[in-house]
Amino acid sequence: MTVGNKRDDWAKEVDTILQEWCQGDYVLGEHWFVHRFNPQRSLTQDSENYAQEETDILESEVRGFVVVTQTCDIVRTCTSRPFIEVVPLVEVDEPSLREVQKSRRPQYAYIPGAAGLKLVADLDRVMTVEKPVLAEWERQSGCFNDEEIRALGQALARKRARFAFPDDFNEFAKKLQKRLKEKHDKQSDEGEALRALREIRVSAEPS
Repeated sequence: MTVGNKRDDWAKEVDTILQEWCQGDYVLGEHWFVHRFNPQRSLTQDSENYAQEETDILESEVRGFVVVTQTCDIVRTCTSRPFIEVVPLVEVDEPSLREVQKSRRPQYAYIPGAAGLKLVADLDRVMTVEKPVLAEWERQSGCFNDEEIRALGQALARKRARFAFPDDFNEFAKKLQKRLKEKHDKQSDEGEALRALREIRVSAEPS
């Protein structure tokens, strides 16, 4: 068998396995997140520990990974679209988990399948792996219905697309934000309306 034929065979195998994967699916176990750092200016404990190793690339252990690549790109053949984006799972406390579920912590995304372990997706850290790596992992379902799939997509979009309001506006809006948070979970008409609200848009006037 030629090298080319062997590559075609395992590429087809990878493609077949990845047909089952979706955005939001995750893996648990012993996994390592890789990133570069500046040995002269270490910001994290992990990078400080590596600063003496004469390297600017480090691996830090994580609880697992969540796939954030869109499902339509996951299932495309690995020979033309070889890469997958993953983010690490991190453990949070119960109050923080509820905050993430309510979309109040844009750094994180709520993964329903991992919520029982109090694990959320850390969107500040993104790593690229080739699809054959993903094919070796044991898939866990992250979302179980269309509503959860949409909520995850919105969380991922909000992380990248949210507008950076001026400090003056943020200060001006604090009282409104406080009221919305207080009323959101109330069993009232106002609370029900707020739970149905997806976003509030603001535009500037010259005056």
